[in-house]
Amino acid sequence: MTELVLPSVVAVVVAALGIPVARWLEQTTYRKPDEVDEPSPGRRWWVPVALGLSCAAVLHRVWQVPDPAVPGWPVALVLSITLLPVTLACVCLAAMDLDVHRLPDRIMWPTMGLLGLGLPVAALVGGGAEPLLRALLAGVSAGGFYLLIALLSLARGSLALGLGDVKLAVVLGAGLGWFGWPEAILGIYAGFLVGGLFALGLLVGRKVRWKGHFAYGPAMMLGALLGLLVGPGMLTGLS
Repeated sequence: MTELVLPSVVAVVVAALGIPVARWLEQTTYRKPDEVDEPSPGRRWWVPVALGLSCAAVLHRVWQVPDPAVPGWPVALVLSITLLPVTLACVCLAAMDLDVHRLPDRIMWPTMGLLGLGLPVAALVGGGAEPLLRALLAGVSAGGFYLLIALLSLARGSLALGLGDVKLAVVLGAGLGWFGWPEAILGIYAGFLVGGLFALGLLVGRKVRWKGHFAYGPAMMLGALLGLLVGPGMLTGLS
């Protein structure tokens, strides 16, 4: 029960702080000149809710005891300082992707840089080299896999996945890889599953055509969150 107190408090606080974030996103200042005349995305009421729940889920995993991926409070503290802003960036990126089907570099690159700085620090304060190396391999593998899919789709005359999705795969793969291979593998796979179900729903509802485009980033993020929370149970179920 005590493990749920901190995430619950953080969820409420972060959700309240997410209200101005939602208002900022409603102004669509991230749009390019050729995107200004696009229809308004409407109110982003879901942003504070998604932000609060996502941050609570991340903190619940980071401060979960015992957890071999977080051997002590210094590691948990550094991971919290690193992953909470990354979570904020992901929610903002999801809102932007749903609006203009694009993941802006002005948020993506700093997010990648923050993760690239925070994980080595977590390794130095007690996390060790193993989870850092695993995070690196998972990030490169996820990014390479998505890059291959993007190139294959481009060769077929379309770009179902963009370079923004490739960069996001690096971020999600590295973040999940710190905690373990089950988290990384399930998180990336779940992203495809959620994206497929989302695409099917849009097709059934005639929101898009077969060759149409939709925002894939939110599905990737939701899949990563599922991997983070459900991944640890994979080893238990297999043992």
